[in-house]
Parts: sequence; C-alpha cells; structure tokens
Amino acid sequence: MKYTLTALLSAALLSTAPVSNPAHAGGFTPELFDTWIDMRTGGGETDVYWYSEGLLKSFPEGEVIAEMVGFDTSTVIRDPADPTKATQLSRKIFYWFDPETGERLERDAISYEYQVKTYELEGDEIVYGVESRAGKRISHVAPTQNYSVKKVDGTVWFNYAVFIKRGTGKFENSDFYIIPGDNLSDREKYQHSWVSYGVGPIMSNAVAWRYTRFEDMPERITKIVREEAPLWLEPPRSMNEIEALRDQVQTASAPQTK
Repeated sequence: MKYTLTALLSAALLSTAPVSNPAHAGGFTPELFDTWIDMRTGGGETDVYWYSEGLLKSFPEGEVIAEMVGFDTSTVIRDPADPTKATQLSRKIFYWFDPETGERLERDAISYEYQVKTYELEGDEIVYGVESRAGKRISHVAPTQNYSVKKVDGTVWFNYAVFIKRGTGKFENSDFYIIPGDNLSDREKYQHSWVSYGVGPIMSNAVAWRYTRFEDMPERITKIVREEAPLWLEPPRSMNEIEALRDQVQTASAPQTK
C-alpha cells in the first residue's frame, strides 16, 4: 500500500482540530432543533448507535487503502427549563479491514473514550462545540456555527460541514436525512465524507445506519467490541463519568514523584 495505516490513523485523529468560521446557513426552528437532537442522540428516550461502513482512499488517485467499519454511540442530557440547549455524550470506535479479503488489519482502532458535544440554538443557528478524549489526548473544538437544515421536496436535510483554512489540512462533511413517509426508525441513514491534506493526502467516505440497541448491529462489529473494547458497549451515562475519564488522562500525564 502506498500510504501506511499508522500515518492515516494519525490524520484521522486530528478530526477534532479547531476549525475556521464558516459561512452561516442556519434554518433551524425550535421544532427542527428538537428533531435534530432526537435523531442524532435518541432524545433521552433511548441510546443511539450509528453503525458505519466506508472506504479509505488515496487522494486524488482514488486508490482504496482500507475498509473502515465502526460506530458511534450517544445519549443526551437536556434541561426542560432550557430547551435551547443539549449535551450529547458519545463514544466512537472504528476498525480497519483489507478491502479485498475482508480480513481485519492488525492496526490500532480509531477510538474515542468519550466525546462531549454541546448544541445551543441561537436564532436559527446551532452553536456547536466538542471535547474529545482519544487515548491520552484530550482535544477541543471551539464553538462554531457549522450546522444547517433545509427541507427539500418533503425531505428534512441536516448538514454539518467543517472547513479548515487552506494549507492546514482538512475538510469534513456529514449529511443526515429524514425521508417523507418514514418514521424515525432504527434504519435512518447519513452520509459522511472527509479529506485530509496533512498526511497522504487521503479521503474517506462512509454511510451509517441508526440503531437503538448494540446487539442489533452487525455481528462483524459487535463481536470485536464485546471481546476487546467493552467500554464501547454503551455511551457515557453522566458528566461524572466524563470527569473520571478526564482524570485518568491527567493522572497518566502527571510527573512521577518518589
């Protein structure tokens, strides 16, 4: 393979780097804000698992380097007294497979022990921020206004786009859809793509399906997680759990004393 997966994994883990301010699109109402939170997180009524399959490719040649399979799982914290805000508690994990044989590649997974995503409705826009832990690294995305929503022939289309300044290395785009005639079922889908110029360069494209139970996802992923990564069986349950995971990183990075 032209590009090593070690380098590619490093590039993927930069996905929480600070972003520049994009053009604002908005389009949200309080009802559409609630619809977005419920779709993305389960709205506090259930957990959500977004199972994803995709391809990692060289850019611009389009050489398929690996297949990536994984999921993110979420729940949400909301205060009924302040309906303009929501806090999503998440984890995500992705594994790599040979694109021809389907065999798992012996490389470290992309994994986040937690992500805390904050949403606040201001006018018709969402102000969005993220804190993430990946291994011994905690990173932050400063609050941005990257979300938009639009109704197209009855379809509700939520878009999240990240733009990095030219030369610093990344573009990321996610599209979520609610199709007319469909209830918000376990099979809602979204499309995700990103391009990184910092390493490779590389690009990834993936499609995801929405489940509300871990065991309903394909055994291809559930078997690995049960055996190797039980933390990812469910999302974080509280900010107390997040704080404990923060403390683990702080303890691990503290200087040793005699």
